[in-house]
Amino acid sequence: MSKLSIWEQTKSMVVVWSYQDDQQMRAFVKAIDHFLQQKKFAHALIIVNIPKELDKKTLPPHFLIYYNSPADYTMFGKLKDVQLEAELQKNFDLLLWFGTPDSKIKGLLKKSKIKQWLGINEIDPQFDMLLDTQQNTPEAQLEFIQQTLQRIQS
Repeated sequence: MSKLSIWEQTKSMVVVWSYQDDQQMRAFVKAIDHFLQQKKFAHALIIVNIPKELDKKTLPPHFLIYYNSPADYTMFGKLKDVQLEAELQKNFDLLLWFGTPDSKIKGLLKKSKIKQWLGINEIDPQFDMLLDTQQNTPEAQLEFIQQTLQRIQS
């Protein structure tokens, strides 16, 4: 029986990205579009963690991106965005986490059905795998991840 690579087995994924600035965000949107065109995913969910003071309306709209702010939660930690909450109820094969893993969305993702958690340049016991990359552009990071996951058999 031949084993498929993690990349070949991945049909649905969640990507969590941490916003830094507008230039980095534009580069990420361009890179994620290119990345998702490389393979037909049954479902992809992109969550971008943004600071509380940043107005979501100033960010580039995208049909797959949910901008996630600390202001999006009640004082009891419940997510106010019902559409994102419904998305989190779906099953996913892979989670790619970029940025610090201390976000409120992490607690909700723990409750989701995600087969494998992959942390990029971060260490967290929740992650099944950790990848360190010296790449500093979103496009190069995503390409590195894809190439690496194509080599790892599940």
